[in-house]
Amino acid sequence: MIIGLTGGIGVGKSFVANCFKEFGAAVFDADTVIHQLYKVDKGIISYAEENFPGVIVNGEIDRTILSKYFLAYDENWKQFQSLVHSAVRNELEFFIAQEKEIGRKLLILDVPLLLETRFRLYCDLIVFIHADSVVQARRLNGRNIDKEKLDLISNVQLPIEEKRKMSDFIIDTSTSEGYVFSQVKDIVDLLNSSS
Repeated sequence: MIIGLTGGIGVGKSFVANCFKEFGAAVFDADTVIHQLYKVDKGIISYAEENFPGVIVNGEIDRTILSKYFLAYDENWKQFQSLVHSAVRNELEFFIAQEKEIGRKLLILDVPLLLETRFRLYCDLIVFIHADSVVQARRLNGRNIDKEKLDLISNVQLPIEEKRKMSDFIIDTSTSEGYVFSQVKDIVDLLNSSS
C-alpha cells in the first residue's frame, strides 16, 4: 500500500510521516532526496551553474541562493524543476522496488506538489493534512518564509479545497501530537482490517 501525503505548506506532513514510521512504514522524503541530488547529481548541478549565477558553492547547489531564483519562476526555473522531478522520480521508483522486495507493506510518500505532478499516480491512497491558519502561520514563522515566497508557492499548488476533495483521509494537526498519532493509528488499523 502506497500512501501519498498532501496539504498546504507548514501543516505538519513530516510529523505525520514520522507517525506512520512508528507503525512500520517506510517513508520517501522527497526534500531529503533533493538535498542529496543538489550535492551529487552532475546534470542538475551543471544546469544550475549555467542558468543561476552564484548558486554553486563548494561544488554543490546552495539552497538559500537557489531560492532567490525560484521567485522569478521563469522558463529556466521550470526546466530546472523538470530535471529535479525526473531525478526524484528515478529515486522513488528505486525506493518502491527496494521496499517491495523486502516485503514492506506500507510506503509513505512525502513529496511536495504530489497532486500537481505525476507522483500521485504511484499512490493507492491520499491523506490530506490540515492545520488551522493560526497554527500554520506559527510554523511558517519558524521557517522564515516571507509573504512573496508563500504566495508563489500557493499559486503553483492546487487550491486546498481541491486537495481535500482528492483525498481519501484527512488528518488534523492543529492539536496535540498525541491526537495526530491517534488519527494515523486509526488509518493504519482500518487498512489492516480491510487487507
